[in-house]
Amino acid sequence: MNDTKPSAPIAAAVALFTIRERLEFLRLEGGQGRIPSAPLEEGETLEACARRALWEAASIEDVFLEQLYTFDGGRGHPRAIVAYYALAPHDRLRIGRTGVGWVDPTLAPTLVEEHQIIVGRACERLAGKLEYAPIAYQFLAERFTLGELQTVYEIIGRQTLDKRNFRRRIRASWDLVETRDARRGGPHRPARLYRLRDARPPWEE
Repeated sequence: MNDTKPSAPIAAAVALFTIRERLEFLRLEGGQGRIPSAPLEEGETLEACARRALWEAASIEDVFLEQLYTFDGGRGHPRAIVAYYALAPHDRLRIGRTGVGWVDPTLAPTLVEEHQIIVGRACERLAGKLEYAPIAYQFLAERFTLGELQTVYEIIGRQTLDKRNFRRRIRASWDLVETRDARRGGPHRPARLYRLRDARPPWEE
C-alpha cells in the first residue's frame, strides 16, 4: 500500500508486543479496550501516523514497526484502518501515560472488535515469521544468551524446543554473532553472550 495519505478517511492502529514471562500487548484501559490508534493527518505518512499513535498513547518511541494489513471497517466504521505491529524488549519500554497496561493476547476479546482482529492477526504473523526472519531478536537486549533467545522462540511459537537442536541450528545461522563476554551469576557456569549481526547476508544484498 502506498505510504501517503489517500482521499478516503484512514487511521493507523498499532499492536505493540513485548515479552516478560509471556507474550503481552499494550492495551488502552477503560471501556471495551483498544490498542493505540490515530487518524492520518494531512501530509503524514502511514508509518509516522502509527508511531505518533504509540507516542500519544504511552510516550513510546524507537521500536521495531512493520505494517500488517489494511482493515476495511465497513458499515458502521467510516475509517479504514492500516494495522501495524511493533516489538520491543520490556526493559526498554517506559510508559509515560496512565490508563495503559500489558495484557495476554488470549484476552484480546476484551478489545473492540476491529482491534481484537488486529491483535489476533499480529500474533499469527509473529509465529509465521519466526523461522525465516530475525524478529525474535527484537524482544531481547543488545546482547543476550542463547537461553534467553530460546525462551523467546518458545513463547512466540507456543512449544518447547530441544535445547541441543535449537542451539545447533541457531549457531549455524547468519544472524548470530558470538561476543567475547559472558554473563556471570548464580551457581551455573557463565553464559556466553551473543548479538545480532549488523550486516545482511551477501546472498540478500
